[in-house]
Amino acid sequence: MYFVGLCGLNCSGKTTVVNHFKDNKDFGSLSLSDMIREELRSRNEDINRNNLRRVGNELREKFGSAILAERVIEYVEKQVEKKNWVIDSIRHPSEAQVFINSKYPFLFIKVDCPIEQRYKRALSRKRGEEVNIPFEEFKEKEDRELHSEKEFAQQLLKTFEKANTTIVNESGVEELQKKIDLSVEEFTKKLEN
Repeated sequence: MYFVGLCGLNCSGKTTVVNHFKDNKDFGSLSLSDMIREELRSRNEDINRNNLRRVGNELREKFGSAILAERVIEYVEKQVEKKNWVIDSIRHPSEAQVFINSKYPFLFIKVDCPIEQRYKRALSRKRGEEVNIPFEEFKEKEDRELHSEKEFAQQLLKTFEKANTTIVNESGVEELQKKIDLSVEEFTKKLEN
């Protein structure tokens, strides 16, 4: 069993990568955000980007910056069927480090995409606060997420530094899938040696 972890900015294509692993490689999938969604449901709070960010930060502050990753590994280890897992929404370097230090091999992929393409995707998703957001506001929100230095907040830039590889998603789904397959092939060859 091994983990593939994903990090990247909003609308970079992480969900498309997750779906490729689930549909074409028979991976299980979890998102660290699933742990936050579970918490929001238990509090009867709306599940939206602002609440996910806020409660994720609260959980990190209360239980340590790696709590979401720890909960994911705990969940996976309870599963009867032992298979490979793709893990989305790794947004803090401590979360990545939990997987790096675990007993399971870990391929950590940063999914990247030019901001203009990600902005168009955000508008086309028509989701929550992204509906009709002006480009400058989209960029400002992203800059705030990228440059947080608070210990328990998302630290995307520091998280990106821990990635083994970067896949640039700018040429369509088929090209993205080829890049994913190549990264996994290289990773599994290293495991065999």
